[in-house]
Amino acid sequence: MTIATGTGLMAKLEREQKLLKIWVPVENYPIPASRANAAGELRWLLQSLASNVDDDTKRTTLHRITQCIYLRESEANACTNDDIKLVASFMDDGDMVVKTEALNALKAFTIVWKFKIKIQEYVSKIVELVTSIWDTNLQVAGLKLLNGLNIPDHTHSLLRRMLPNFMEILLTANNLVKVQVLKFLSTLAQKEDLLYDIMNCQASSEFLNLFQSSLPGNLLYEILVFVERLSEGRLTPQYQSMQWQYSANSLHELIFGDNSRLSDRLLALIVHPEEEVQAQACKVILSLRLNREESQVGAAAPLAANISAYPLESTRISQANHASLSNQPFSPSEATSANASFDTSRNDTSHSFHPLQGSVDSFYPLQTGDHSFHPSEDHSSHIFQEPSDSFHPPAADYTEDSCA
Repeated sequence: MTIATGTGLMAKLEREQKLLKIWVPVENYPIPASRANAAGELRWLLQSLASNVDDDTKRTTLHRITQCIYLRESEANACTNDDIKLVASFMDDGDMVVKTEALNALKAFTIVWKFKIKIQEYVSKIVELVTSIWDTNLQVAGLKLLNGLNIPDHTHSLLRRMLPNFMEILLTANNLVKVQVLKFLSTLAQKEDLLYDIMNCQASSEFLNLFQSSLPGNLLYEILVFVERLSEGRLTPQYQSMQWQYSANSLHELIFGDNSRLSDRLLALIVHPEEEVQAQACKVILSLRLNREESQVGAAAPLAANISAYPLESTRISQANHASLSNQPFSPSEATSANASFDTSRNDTSHSFHPLQGSVDSFYPLQTGDHSFHPSEDHSSHIFQEPSDSFHPPAADYTEDSCA
């Protein structure tokens, strides 16, 4: 009886040793290339995963599935949506590592286009895992998967509610997670119906700490790309057509507000050792400057409500930079002289021009009755210096018929 018992124990021990050799973690027992490339290896792993196995086996099998997908893409193409469903089911597993390995395996499956579309069905579940479980490996795996997918429109309402969670992750997680969450937020910033919600998301002044030159270059680059996406979205006609209201502690006020200190941080990044960061910092500075100029033009728009024609944008900027009408003295006698020399047969005051008062940034073409007057860059500074000469409007051939 004792001999039989000892023999049974030895046999059980040998079986456990064999299983240990097979299921030992991959990082300690890597799969030989010949084994990983063996025909049918991926199918065999998926079938073994479908059986009732323990947590260690789940972790190792999912990890090996990930490796096989990258090494045997042809076998991955032969898989089915049921295989995707099987792997995705382990996102609900109670073990944290199993959840993470399931996310990594799904990310590997995204190299096959048809499966990328299928995996989009699980975006809501992935977002829930990333925003509710504070585990670095899981968050990195989940965010990498999200960054490899096209985000469906039907998930926007969920993402809108989860934006504060993503912002908290951005401010508190480690640099690996921050890089991935910034990539994801940059993608969301290009969604028209999510842009305002991102802009109005609550953010503390700690957000500006992400622009410190001592941070890794890849993190600085991604935060600069994120700001550039917000700036670009703010300049679109669709966004500018609405009157948005932002809270005092919103991300918009930190970046675009009158009291923003972002420009000070950006100047330090212009001399960053990495050229990619330097170039992106310059792009952001130019974009923010354009935003301020457009805001000033938008504020002056009511002054030009009755103007019937506008020059092209480049022409308007050039005129604004060189115009001197609003800074020159103007007297009724000069106006009479100028109008008389222009056309003695037309001394009706309805055709006299009156320069708009205000800053150079708010300069628009001046209204001359039913016609528009466009000062020239080369002659505008001499309009009032030669009152005795005849006035000839530049860049156009005004005849009696054209003024009629």
